[in-house]
Order: sequence, then C-alpha cells, then structure tokens
Amino acid sequence: MERRSFIQLIGAAALSAPLMSRVARARRGSDEPRRGTKKEVPVESNGAVTLPAWSYGPTSTGGDAMLMFRGNPAHTFYGTGPIPERKPKILWKHRMEDFPSLYYGEPFVWRGTGWTGQALVWGGYVWIGSQGRNLYCFEADSGKVAWRYECSRQIKGTGCLYDGKLYIGCVDDWLRCFDAATGRVIWKLNTGYDLDSSPCVVDGKLFIAGENGHARCLDPLTGEKIWKSFVGGIDRGKKTGSYGSETSPAVVDGAYYTATYDGELFCLDAATGKKRWVAKTGDDTDASPVVAGEHVYAAAQDKSPHVYAFAREDGAEVWRYRMPGGLWGTPAVVGDTLFIGAAGGRIAALDRLSGKERWTGRLTSGTWASPCVVDGKLLIGDMAGQFHCLDAQSGKELWTMKLGGRLHSTPVAIAGRIYLGSTDGWFHAIGEA
Repeated sequence: MERRSFIQLIGAAALSAPLMSRVARARRGSDEPRRGTKKEVPVESNGAVTLPAWSYGPTSTGGDAMLMFRGNPAHTFYGTGPIPERKPKILWKHRMEDFPSLYYGEPFVWRGTGWTGQALVWGGYVWIGSQGRNLYCFEADSGKVAWRYECSRQIKGTGCLYDGKLYIGCVDDWLRCFDAATGRVIWKLNTGYDLDSSPCVVDGKLFIAGENGHARCLDPLTGEKIWKSFVGGIDRGKKTGSYGSETSPAVVDGAYYTATYDGELFCLDAATGKKRWVAKTGDDTDASPVVAGEHVYAAAQDKSPHVYAFAREDGAEVWRYRMPGGLWGTPAVVGDTLFIGAAGGRIAALDRLSGKERWTGRLTSGTWASPCVVDGKLLIGDMAGQFHCLDAQSGKELWTMKLGGRLHSTPVAIAGRIYLGSTDGWFHAIGEA
C-alpha cells in the first residue's frame, strides 16, 4: 500500500491547498533567511538550561551524544549502551500537546511523534519534535519540561544539534534555527513546502533536503545559501503527503546523498551541489541513505520493495533484497551487517557486502520505524505499538513492551536509557530502575 493511501486510511491530516498551488509554492520557496523576532520564543519555559561547551568540532557527530538523525552524517551511529537484557521499565513519560486539525474537511487530531521523530540527547537534556506541532526540551533524568516551542504545523522529522543550536524542519515549510538552551528562534528559512528531512552539519556547513525538490547547503550561523540543487520529485501524485526529497541527506567524503519521490538516489558534490550520478530505486524512497565502506544503501516503498546497495563511485547497483510491504525505515549498518524492518512485518539481517541473509524474523505487525542497534541488541517499534528488543546476532527476541499507538519513530539509546515517542501522544524514557 502506498504511503499516501495508508495515511488516508489511518486519518493522517493533510494540508488543504490543492496540488497545483502546492507545487507552484514549492518551486518558489525562498533563499533569504529571516532573523527570529521577539515573539518567536517558547510558549512554556522554566528558564534557560545550562549546556556544556561544544566539544565536537565543526560537525553534528558525537560518540557520547545523539546530535542528529542516526547519529552521524553517514547514518551509522545509533547510541550507547548498556541495553537491558530483560524487560526494562518506563522511567518517566510525558503526554505531549495535541494538534486538532482537518483531514480534507473532516476533524482530525495529530498526536505524539511520527515518522521519523527521533530524539536528540546531549548534556543532560532531550529534544524532540511532535506531530502536535511542538518542539520540546526535557530534563533527561526527570522528564521535566525545560521549554516548549509551538509551531503552526506538525514536526515529523528529527532535529540536529550543532554548537549550542538546534535545527529542525516542520510541515509549515520552515527550517528553524533555535538556541538549544532557551528555545528562542535565531533564524528561519521558508523552503516552500513540507520539511520532513532532517539536517546535518559537516565541516561547518548545514545540509538538508526537502519536499520542494531541492537539496540545500547553508551557513549554519545565518541560514544563508551556499548552494541549492533541484533533485525533483514534486510533479506527481494527487494528494499531499509525500513529494520531493523527504530523506535526511548523508554527507560523507565530499559527497551528498539524497533520494526522492521519483525513486531516484542522487549523489551530489557536497562543495558545489553539482550532480555526480543518479541511481534508480523504482519507487518513492523516504528512507535515508546510509554510507558504509564503498557502498551507499537505500530502501524503497511498496512498488519496488527492496533494500539496495549501490557503488559510491558511480551509482552502479551491487545487490538488492526484496522486503514485502515496502520500506519506510532507514537501514542500520553495524560492521558488515545491515538490519532493516518492513511494512509487511518482516525484519532481516543481511551481509552488507553481498545482500545475503544472516537471519530473518517477524514483528507483531508492520513497521515504518528505523532499527537502532546498540550493545549487540536491535531495538524497533511496530504499528501495533509493540517495542521489540532482539539479539542482533541471532534475531532472537529478548523482550517486548506494549507502549500503545503506532511506533513509527526511531528509538535512541544513550548511556543505558532509551527514548521513544508514539502516535498516541506519549513520549517515554525507558531503562532499568
């Protein structure tokens, strides 16, 4: 089932503008960032938090913190252990604000976290965006709200931390740069269309894609454009919900990788935005690229339900592996093993060099979530609200937790504590007491 059809069936809200006006607006966009105003401050705040000095250099990668989607610009860092051997407890949870809206004229309420909705963890605090249109900063130990900022639409993707600032996109089309300590908007950029893509910072430059069909490189201090390249994917489909490039770009060794609604994986020059090559995935590809060794990995949806390995040098297909139901989650690569879950309910561990099976299993139901592999264990949620912990070596299930809602979001594990939100409105911190 296509993502747009599935969203319709579960009642996901959509923006009301007709397709052609949305496409026209996507083409316009804006390349001029705006400074935050005095009014762009949190709606809830307990004062500025105290964050440590930035120690990670000109990048959003940290070996002891989760600073961006999938941990680093290659998308190969998933957190730190230890992960409990037995079923843990919910240490704290927070009921997020809801967002009443309309779905093609019918009332609908957005709740909790969605696809991909991964938390950021650094310096004793946790940041997470919600489908209820809020960005939260929590105290990691207690779950107390440090500050909460309300946008005009849903936040579905993941933010990025860099040098005390937090960057995150929103369905209201804006990329915002926040002061991570206070929640104050420093600058913002109207991209012209929904913004589910998650940014990353590499060599002091901010990279992001977007449903307006553009890949961008920006100055993270000001939002000023360094380059913008059109990768397409905006002129098809009858309803809003999935256009352009929703993936979070991978940026490695001077190359920028992003995939599109048209089933194309682009490799651009990270310094100039010029196209190096394009590979075909066969369907809308929202899962983010993963770079490991000489390969870049991509995963497509139900019309071409495969995970692919392409050669980084020229985009030549190395192997493909079929996963019934299609793929919305981003693969995890640890060592020479690739892990992936599918909307059909299957989960698999593959040899990342050959694509051959190492083990396969079944979840309670299908999944759009991205697996998190830490401490020899695989963590993933499913559409039935079950949170699974599997032995990464064998696929054996170690424990499960019923959290409720649909677990589309990506779990994060830092220092033995797991953070995960659900579509039922709750955000959880999980671990051993």
